[in-house]
Amino acid sequence: MKTLRTATVVAIALALLPANAYASSITAWNSTTVLQGHVVIPVGQTVTVAPNTKITVPDGTLITVNGKLTAPDGLSLSGKSWGGLVVTGEAVLTNFQESGATASFQVATSGSLTIHGGSISGVHGASTVEGSFVANSLHYDKGSGGGIDSNNGTGSITIDHSVLTGAGRNTGDFFELNSVKTIILSNSQMTGAHCAFHVLALKNMKLNHNSIYENSYGFMMYGSSTAGTKTIDNTTIRDNMVGFDEGSSSTKNGSIIITHSLISHNGKNLGLYTGKVKIVSP
Repeated sequence: MKTLRTATVVAIALALLPANAYASSITAWNSTTVLQGHVVIPVGQTVTVAPNTKITVPDGTLITVNGKLTAPDGLSLSGKSWGGLVVTGEAVLTNFQESGATASFQVATSGSLTIHGGSISGVHGASTVEGSFVANSLHYDKGSGGGIDSNNGTGSITIDHSVLTGAGRNTGDFFELNSVKTIILSNSQMTGAHCAFHVLALKNMKLNHNSIYENSYGFMMYGSSTAGTKTIDNTTIRDNMVGFDEGSSSTKNGSIIITHSLISHNGKNLGLYTGKVKIVSP
């Protein structure tokens, strides 16, 4: 009875927190925790989530992690129209389930978000990565909107053994990389987007053992830096309207090396204009 009373007090306290309130009064979240308004985990504070926690998040709620959020054994955040996660500190989430967010996550330059398993669905807009985002065994369904954007040249994205999907070829791009430092994608599937990759600028790209299919464009590579390395290896690009396209001869791409990959059965397999894309052992 004492434990139930304590949980109830925590829930009521959180429900009454005003906008821009801190979550510093708690060290744990569980399925009785109420998150409402602007919930902030401040610098120096660590919030640990109890196993298999499921929280329904009211509309308009925004969770900002300036300190650390850790969910070692399951966290579900669901709602209809809430703000998602803003990470300027660190979040490490295992078996993470999220739905109904305006944007699943925003990772600031100083932020680090790691997801070990789970699913993201029912999002209304694109996530943004300017810091570090690492995911494995994740099913990210962007729906009819955008997937993951990066704009400042500071973002680092690493995704492994995951499924990245959208609502169809006429929906938003999955990766819209206006400027990104590094993207690594391995052992994953991408389907159901306008562009799986819409790239205006990047420094480093490493793709291996992926399947990219049934998008309008597998790649639209408008620009990549002459610095860094960009490789595509053991990857299948098929059944897209266009497989790999550089846009035009004015595209500013550095060297891109494609090895041991299959680019076939697309409406148009290759649109190569700059001489910077080298295909070895296709």
